Amino acid sequence: MKWNFDFEIAALAFESVLLIFYFAKRHLPTKKNRYFILAMASGCLATFMDMLSALADVYWVNLPLELLHVINICYFAVIATNVLLLFVYILAVTDQLDVVKTPLFVIYCVPYFIMLLMAISTPITGALYYFDASGGYMHGLTYMTNYILYAFYLVLASVYVIVYRTKMNRMHLLSVVSLLILMCTGAVLQGFFFPWTLLSNAFGSFAMCIVYLSLQNPDLYIDKETGLFNRDGYLEYLRELSSSGTSYSFLAIYMDNFKSVKAVYGQDTANKALHQTINFVKDTYTDDHIFRYSEDTYIVLTPSKFDVELAMDNVRKRLDSGFMIDGERIHFSVTFVMVPFEMLDDNLMRTQRILEYSIKNASSGSRANIMVDEALITSTKRKNDIEIALEKTVENRSVQIYFMPIFSPVTEKMERAEVLARIFDRQVGFIPPKEFIAAAEKNGSIISLGRHIFEKTCEFIREQEPQLYGVGRISVNLSAMQLMQEGMAEEFIGIAGRNNVPLDRISFDINEFIDTERDNISEKNMEILADAGAEFALNGYGSGFSSLENLLKLPISMVKIDRGLVISYFEKDSMLLPDVIEMFRNQKLKIVLVGVETKDMARRLSVMGCDYLQGYFYSRTLPSRDFVALMKKSGNR
Repeated sequence: MKWNFDFEIAALAFESVLLIFYFAKRHLPTKKNRYFILAMASGCLATFMDMLSALADVYWVNLPLELLHVINICYFAVIATNVLLLFVYILAVTDQLDVVKTPLFVIYCVPYFIMLLMAISTPITGALYYFDASGGYMHGLTYMTNYILYAFYLVLASVYVIVYRTKMNRMHLLSVVSLLILMCTGAVLQGFFFPWTLLSNAFGSFAMCIVYLSLQNPDLYIDKETGLFNRDGYLEYLRELSSSGTSYSFLAIYMDNFKSVKAVYGQDTANKALHQTINFVKDTYTDDHIFRYSEDTYIVLTPSKFDVELAMDNVRKRLDSGFMIDGERIHFSVTFVMVPFEMLDDNLMRTQRILEYSIKNASSGSRANIMVDEALITSTKRKNDIEIALEKTVENRSVQIYFMPIFSPVTEKMERAEVLARIFDRQVGFIPPKEFIAAAEKNGSIISLGRHIFEKTCEFIREQEPQLYGVGRISVNLSAMQLMQEGMAEEFIGIAGRNNVPLDRISFDINEFIDTERDNISEKNMEILADAGAEFALNGYGSGFSSLENLLKLPISMVKIDRGLVISYFEKDSMLLPDVIEMFRNQKLKIVLVGVETKDMARRLSVMGCDYLQGYFYSRTLPSRDFVALMKKSGNR
């Protein structure tokens, strides 16, 4: 009886190379990785024992019978152990390692222990093999138990993969399925078609290679620039800590000025300083628990408590002293985000949400130590939900326009109206303008949002013809970001033209001071729109805006005086209002007083020389339908 070793020799060499390369690289300290190492090492040992036992059985006449039994018993034990470890590895990949701690796993191990007992007792019982005086090594009556055991764990692993396939991404799922198919193919070919050709472990080595390259390659989790674990590594390790119920500590280090340092000193210098910083952090913490989450955010995630205050002090002191790089002293400023030990639990989604919101809060420019609590999480979640709702609104062009009527104190009729944007989201509900406008200006979507608002305003004017009811102009708010866009004026003129709306029916409210000496594009856009008939009004004067000297440089014909200044006058906190009105009247500017809430306020403000009044005394903000009804009721038609 002689076996063909060719495939096994190649497989052993292949598996040995994989092991060497795997151990030569840093890998995440996860249980999944540990079980992969055990499965790969036991597979390598199984291949070796397969060859050794076959070789010993061929030359059985030259070896003591006791040695032959030891070699063959070890072979069957290693094969059984290898397939069990592969099954445990599949449990790790499908995020079901908790099964190992349950009585169910003991039941799963029963076939394994039966196999071990059969192997150990075989020298006496001849169950798996025996040595014939004339023919040498022979299969025993229950030899196929070896393949039954193999099939049992492959089928069991397949069931877990099918049931928990949603726990894996597509690539990981394909890798594990390939592993199971190749293992099964190798066993079937050797067991039923080529019994004297050693194939099963060769197919196993090919399967482990696929898993290594697509699922277990350490390079997938290493940041090439710093040598630290990357964001994928962080998520993988976090998943392990959460699913295992292990308590752990979290500290995020956000480098506030890394992009500025890179812009001022160059990429090479910034990277040299970064590497010195990382080396210091490595000395403070262990390499295995530091992750580069993004270009300027690093996370220390460790399954143990540590003195967070001391850790922050050490890092901050070192960074404050700076790093000498090519004759330049480089300083990094940092924001620390600390998540209390008690807030981190085995709920992966909740934990990841806390960490994501914490990091997002750090990158918002707070430049201080942030201690995460439930209030911060709620606040940051709200901002995140608003950003998502805003994105959907811009994409679907679903922003709604409401109207705030503006009355003349002389005619006591509505002569103008201000358009106010409103967003309603199914998940978030009504979102106040101050929240979504701030988010839109931060992420740049204010440009698209403002365009949609203006388009809807022009459509309203075209359809309802408010000028027929005495409403001469409709005001639309413009942000500084919109005005700074090249070609913005021409675009808005085009939108008005497509709707057959003359720009002398539009007034643009600007809420920010435009520095004409620095921002020529904004000034040019305003002049083009003004020449086309549009009017400009400074919105909210008195809430901390510019000097009158700078204001007069702009093509502004109207000023809306802030509600706070009006209310302060009536509460006798400030008596500046009459002087402010007189100042603007001397500059030939029309004046709108905002915040008129009572009849007495309307009466007293009417005699101060203002042109228009706006406030809840006249009307609250109205949706289009109600505004049209009010317009028709109070109009001159």
